[in-house]
Parts: sequence; C-alpha cells; structure tokens
Amino acid sequence: MKKYLAITALFFTLSNVTNAESTTKTDVAANTQATPICLVEGIPSTDQFRSIKRIKVAKGTYGSVVELYPRFATSARKLGADVVVNYNGSQRFGFWPWRIVRPVVWGTAVKWNTTVDCNALGGKEIH
Repeated sequence: MKKYLAITALFFTLSNVTNAESTTKTDVAANTQATPICLVEGIPSTDQFRSIKRIKVAKGTYGSVVELYPRFATSARKLGADVVVNYNGSQRFGFWPWRIVRPVVWGTAVKWNTTVDCNALGGKEIH
C-alpha cells in the first residue's frame, strides 16, 4: 500500500513539473512570435547590418519549405537577429531512399543597425 502511495505522489509531482515547463515554453514562444523576421534573398550593403551566424533548418522527409518558416524564424530570434540575408529555401536530395527530396532553408542571420523596412529591402516577413 505504501508503494502505491509513493508512486502516486511521485507521479503527481512529475506531472506538475511538466506543466510548469510547458507553460514557460508557451509564454516564451508567444513573446518571440510577436516580432517578424525579414528574409532577403541577396546581400544588401554590409554597413547596414552586423552578421551573426549562418543558420540552416531542414526537414527529414517530404514537405514544403513554408512548413519550416516557424522553426527558421525561431532559430534567427534565438541568435538575436531581425533579418536573414542571403536567404534560400528549396527542395534538396537526401541520402536515404525515403528522403529522396526534402525541404531545406538556409541563410545568414544578421542584426540590422536601424529599423528594418522589409518591403524596401525587397524581402518577405515570416513569423
């Protein structure tokens, strides 16, 4: 009987910890999705931004490049970027037969020196 009580108490304790973590992750995700990321295909003048890091997001199986935009934007935000230059997204061949074609998105995450006007840069915003 004592074993069952101990296991039940442990179960409820672990479920409360899991709920607290998921609430925190949800709050962080809601805050980071507020700021859009601008995707620019070319490389604008280098005096307008500070380069942070190249980023790449891929899916292991079939799908659309658009499906990767939320993960790609999250990766850029984690680095403190507001624009991704030299952006490219396409279908790529994988190694294994069940990965014949898969979507891949890559670019260089940058921090813009001034307020970003994505339309003036000829880019598109993702969330």
